[in-house]
Amino acid sequence: MVLEKMDGGDKTIHIRRKVFHLTLGTVFILSIIAMDLLKWFYLSVLAFGILLSFLQGKWKLPVITWFLDRYDKVDDQVPGQGPLTFFTGSVIVWFLFPHEIAIASIIVLTFGDPIAYLAGKLIKGPNLPWNKNKTISGSIFFIILPTILIFLTFGLLEAILISIAGSLMESIKYPRSLLFDDNITLPIGAALIVWLLSLLFGIF
Repeated sequence: MVLEKMDGGDKTIHIRRKVFHLTLGTVFILSIIAMDLLKWFYLSVLAFGILLSFLQGKWKLPVITWFLDRYDKVDDQVPGQGPLTFFTGSVIVWFLFPHEIAIASIIVLTFGDPIAYLAGKLIKGPNLPWNKNKTISGSIFFIILPTILIFLTFGLLEAILISIAGSLMESIKYPRSLLFDDNITLPIGAALIVWLLSLLFGIF
């Protein structure tokens, strides 16, 4: 979400979602670094989350309802869509791509979104020509912070390429659909682009 302009709504919920997004992503990144076998644990957590989402759609579960009232978007298609899609995108890249690419793509997903939101709100500026809901300033900062963080672990070229790939995936205007949630398309698309470049040019 490079910057999606808020049309009213509860800004407190929006900020809480960003903080939760940062926390969840940081836990994922540290887990990948710590132990690759943890991906099986996160896969089981995802399966359990899908089950809870299904049950929440049928009945209002007390603790889950309290949480979703504070974090879910009003237009989410399933209960807990944000965490579910974040887990889905992150687990997929963890299983399918090399270790370094998986870490880098989740760094882009985790930190690109909140900094882009902040930059878009503070700096504003013109929208992207192909997506009026995204700002150029948000896209620029979406690239800058992940590039710095990835560069601390990997090379500068790799950091720039995957951050730009993530920003491009984020800026595309998708149809409103669960499968096209940017928590899924961003890490997978960015990881795929950089993986293909690595095959061609030997980076990463």
